[in-house]
Amino acid sequence: MNILFAIGIVLLSGLIFGGLVKLFKLPEVTGYLIAGIVIGPSVLKLINLKQISNLESFSTIALSFISFSIGAEFKLKYLKRLGVKPFVIGIMSSFLTMALVSYSSLILGFSASFSIILGAIASSTAPAAIMMIVKEYKARGELTNTMLSVVAIDDVISIIIFGFAVVVAQFLNAHDTSLIGLLEPFKEIGISLILGVISGILLGIVAKVLKSKSNIIALIIVFILGTIVISDYYHISSLLVCMIQGGIFINAYNHKTTDKILDLMDYIAPPISIIFFVLSGASLDFSMLSTIGVLGIVYIVTRTMGKIFGSMLGAKLVDSPKKVYNYLGPTLLSQTGLAIGLAMLAVEVIPNDSKSLIAVIVASSFIFDLIGPLITKVMLKKAGEIKR
Repeated sequence: MNILFAIGIVLLSGLIFGGLVKLFKLPEVTGYLIAGIVIGPSVLKLINLKQISNLESFSTIALSFISFSIGAEFKLKYLKRLGVKPFVIGIMSSFLTMALVSYSSLILGFSASFSIILGAIASSTAPAAIMMIVKEYKARGELTNTMLSVVAIDDVISIIIFGFAVVVAQFLNAHDTSLIGLLEPFKEIGISLILGVISGILLGIVAKVLKSKSNIIALIIVFILGTIVISDYYHISSLLVCMIQGGIFINAYNHKTTDKILDLMDYIAPPISIIFFVLSGASLDFSMLSTIGVLGIVYIVTRTMGKIFGSMLGAKLVDSPKKVYNYLGPTLLSQTGLAIGLAMLAVEVIPNDSKSLIAVIVASSFIFDLIGPLITKVMLKKAGEIKR
């Protein structure tokens, strides 16, 4: 099947199922995932694994666009009002999640190196589904803003945690544990920060010169694609760079320039996001669901507990409003994206347990992304931040 025809099927199925689920008052992103299952290798086989693999670049592009949008939510005026609150909540949520998942894995008899890596990956939260809900329902309010801030901070924390988890796992496996290896996570954050700041400033400078919408759309695409290429060259996360890029851009330039860009992002991102979520659904191998066993169930339960109780503890420590304390945790369950990327990186660190790791992360990611958007919508609605 021609690759363009495959893209057409992916988009069409996403639109159809995205519309159908709205009849049941479900988020569109849930429909996209279901569409992927239906057209994928597990059901109708309209697209196969090879075509899914060939379209993986769209997933990277989609996540990079979403990361830029997440970064653009980091308006300094609002962050000054929030203070350290999202940082404390993000840290408590991530570390409690890692602790619960790692400890439960150890109790089940898995190795210490595997348990530490699994816990580190569990600490991450996927921004894609959360951003889709915010855009679709035009959610506004303190819970929404705190949620977006925590998600962005959470990814940075997760990368650092994972970096140290790899060092510890290598030590337990008697591999090299030099000071350079210990500093590797900070090196990645540093390079990402430099690239994000430079590209964010350049984007604002060029955007001021351009007038037509078509040229600005082309500019956004060029900067996002360029960021992906450069990040890949330096072996760092393009998601983190794009997030920093969006944050620098939104704060460094006047509202007319930034608002113009962000408005156009709403036109660019949806079709790419549809492709990403439909492909995520199509990638699900139902045989994996039968292989995750007790570990998979325990992982899902302990990760859920870590996210909910960790955010509640963080919110309590910084005296957040009641609705943030009550409703933030369940909005942080979505997992696809960074988690799967980290799992792929961990294969070389724990080769003997790599199949179990991939099976648990991929299968649980699908489950979390199927129920996560609906839970996020319900929480935001309860908080009064989704209007009729």
